[in-house]
Amino acid sequence: MPLSLLALAIALASAESPAEPLLQPGLYSVLPDAHLLAAPASAPPGQAYQAHYEHALPATAKVRYALVARDPQARINKLVFLTDAAYRYDINSVDKLCPAYAFPGWNERSEAQPFCRTNIGSDASEAAFTWSDTAFSLRWQDQKRYLGTERIAAQRRPTPEEAGACAISDVCAPEAYGRSIHQYALTHYRDGFALQQPRPYVDLLYLPRAVTLHARQDVRSPGTPLPADSFVAVLDRTMEWYHVEQVGRGGERRLGWIDRDALATLHWVEQSARMPGFRFRLGFEPVQADDARMLLSAIEVIDAHSGKRVQVMRDFEADPISGDGDVLRLEDIDADDYPDIVVPGLSAGGGGAGTESVYQYSPAMRMFGIDPTPVEQ
Repeated sequence: MPLSLLALAIALASAESPAEPLLQPGLYSVLPDAHLLAAPASAPPGQAYQAHYEHALPATAKVRYALVARDPQARINKLVFLTDAAYRYDINSVDKLCPAYAFPGWNERSEAQPFCRTNIGSDASEAAFTWSDTAFSLRWQDQKRYLGTERIAAQRRPTPEEAGACAISDVCAPEAYGRSIHQYALTHYRDGFALQQPRPYVDLLYLPRAVTLHARQDVRSPGTPLPADSFVAVLDRTMEWYHVEQVGRGGERRLGWIDRDALATLHWVEQSARMPGFRFRLGFEPVQADDARMLLSAIEVIDAHSGKRVQVMRDFEADPISGDGDVLRLEDIDADDYPDIVVPGLSAGGGGAGTESVYQYSPAMRMFGIDPTPVEQ
């Protein structure tokens, strides 16, 4: 057995729990013969299996590599298979490989986060993953197909005791009465991947629209178009930019920056709250088509004299809200004689106190902190 396959087999066999450890982030390559590592199933009495071993990856996907990101705070892996551009995911066909997965315990797939879950239930259409820190395998539920029944003739006449047992309790000695063996073809579907090149990916970002990959953090810098409905690997993020790596199907890489304003069209609402030198806007995105509520996703601080953006805050937790969106308050939360930004956070849910997010103002820097402090309402 090649060393890479041996390492995969040992790693997966020694992984007691799929939640620990998480996969290391980076570029993973498919192991061509890993499908042959599927453990043969033991047939119950009266049955016999003819084992067949097939790839779990659809041939039409033409997958050679996969990207894996690890979020150390959320304790989750995200995984994207680098499929052929013509591949179309269809859970009701042989092309049932979802291009992107998240695990362990992920069950939050949405238009903005189109990551499928692994088989956390009994759904045979969902892929099952097993992993260690540097290798993972993908499999589908075994397929069992009836081939026929083989009749084994009796080898001798039954004894009186055997005849009685067979007549009374239907327990018939096979040597005296013969037996039937039901033959089945059992097909195992499996593929394996091993870490080829570690990379510090903290997230895998879905691009719902075509955007530009800029050479530096400047919208005027040279850029390369990135197609809609694709993924890039995130190395770092600021409130205004993603530092990303685009990886092609053959493993080729391109570094660059994505302007976060280009990823979504926000509904910006001017706020009535003001403070000397600053005015504010809140950026909202729709929850879903049949929901009139809005989800707060950005806070913009604008220079009151020039009209230019001073800073923007993102990546906070907030529940959808109703109304006109004029919800920002200015309040001196830390008692330093300077107003701080207060916006809605998470609702109470179970009947307790909800939270608000507070961004404290620094007069020395003339800016607000980018990490909100949650306070009870």
